[in-house]
Amino acid sequence: MKKNDNLTIIPIGGLEQIGANCTMIGSGNEWIIVDLGITFYDKLGIEVLTPDITFITEQQKDIKGIFVTHAHEDHIGAIHHLWQSIKCPVYLTEFPAEVLKQKLSEMRWKDDVPINVVNRRERIKVGSFEIEFVALSHSVLGACGLYIKNPHGTVFHTGDWKIDETPLLGDTVDVERLIEIGNEGVDCLLCDSTNMVTASNIGSEATVREALERVIAKYEHKRVTVTCFSSNLARIETIFYIARQLKRRVAIIGRSMYKMLDAVAETSYYTPKFRENVNSILSDEEAMSMPADKVLLICTGSQGEARSALYKLAKGENKVVKLGDDDVVIFSSKVIPGNEIGIRDLQNMLLRQGVEIVTVDTETDIHVSGHASRDMVKKMYELLHPKTLMPVHGDARMLYAQQEFAKTCGISEILVAESGDVVCYSNGELQKVDHRDMVFNAVDGGDVIPLNSVPLRDRSLMSCHGHVSVSFVISGDELIDEPEVSIHGINANKKMLNRVNSGVYQIVRNEVAKGRDPEIMKREIAYSVKKLITKFFNKKPLVAVHIHQCS
Repeated sequence: MKKNDNLTIIPIGGLEQIGANCTMIGSGNEWIIVDLGITFYDKLGIEVLTPDITFITEQQKDIKGIFVTHAHEDHIGAIHHLWQSIKCPVYLTEFPAEVLKQKLSEMRWKDDVPINVVNRRERIKVGSFEIEFVALSHSVLGACGLYIKNPHGTVFHTGDWKIDETPLLGDTVDVERLIEIGNEGVDCLLCDSTNMVTASNIGSEATVREALERVIAKYEHKRVTVTCFSSNLARIETIFYIARQLKRRVAIIGRSMYKMLDAVAETSYYTPKFRENVNSILSDEEAMSMPADKVLLICTGSQGEARSALYKLAKGENKVVKLGDDDVVIFSSKVIPGNEIGIRDLQNMLLRQGVEIVTVDTETDIHVSGHASRDMVKKMYELLHPKTLMPVHGDARMLYAQQEFAKTCGISEILVAESGDVVCYSNGELQKVDHRDMVFNAVDGGDVIPLNSVPLRDRSLMSCHGHVSVSFVISGDELIDEPEVSIHGINANKKMLNRVNSGVYQIVRNEVAKGRDPEIMKREIAYSVKKLITKFFNKKPLVAVHIHQCS
């Protein structure tokens, strides 16, 4: 991209969908990246997608750094998959830094990544940019907004945030610094849009503690399991607190929560009380040897994830911990859009085992969102009074809802962008000047490949239409014996298979007789076989042709 004398903002991901958050901000020939996250997927054997970083790699020598707002997967989870293609320093606060180190620990090049741990209010100078980390509240430790200054303009990127005066564990919003930044002047605000569709108030972690204690106390004769996000350490600390109040002992089921506990142990958030809680955790065997009413279990799986601890419990696959009539499971979470079917299936499995379930549908205060309500967003506008607004983090409904809400708050210069838009800030205005088509990358085994790549297109085709393999031997322009035909993923009885074999034999014999180049022969046979299968089965399979030549 040619040198730009304005301030340029390019959302690489995170708009039009939930997840894969990544934004490039540039000036001159210099660029910084805000966040590099994943989104989840459940097709073709792919579980994780990353942003399309083609544009980033094109500017690779001019990338000054990746600046991470917080440690959630949709903001940090793609760095260890993609860093080798970018190779720049990473800047983040202490807890996200520990989470990233865990992700990098299995990479042979882990020591090559320059991880820079930044304090809140610390200002980092890279090229013509100055970036400051400003403390905000969220459902994970160490969340910060980024105040980005450049000779061509200033940007405040909120990341994910809310206002919580009593977060119990973690940071409150640095209102004093936000007021100062507002007085200095914010040219463009990039603001989280997650909760803009709903106008409901967002409570505090303190209210969740009260509600959970009240609900758990009702089940004094049952073993209670609370499922929540592993990254929500304030919620986990709350469960420890409730266990002490109700004279229960805590066991944690599953590895992901232990990883988060390992990460926090290396930070200033690891207070003596937190250490005491961790040291008191029961093993699975100890928990199952105790009376049900003396135990409180914590596990992941609130979103119905197939690999989660709760999912394995629901299927009876945990070798030690078994659930039944003496159990109640509390879902201390809300349903993330897209996970409805998985959560429903998980809850049905639990119910069939005799487990009682409690959700936010009946006990509304057992979870609180980590994202800002409309009132909180309005407060952010009032603190920063930005000249322009670009809604981020959300699908189209959320982005446009923030646009309409911002108008009622007196902000007139608003631009709703899509991932891939090239947006310039100049003279108090935001303007789309270009667009780059973005295609998600899929993490496929140890590889990262475009979602529209040939292997995944073939896999998609096979999953819908099946696969046909044709193999035969030729000598010169003569066919040696009949071809072998294998059909997979297509419902064919013996009679139909005989008709297919006869038709394929005719196709191969006619093509071999033409004496053409083997590669041309393969292509023509594959085309004709696909037509044949379509005629018989109304399917368009992937066809593979194998020619063996003998002298």
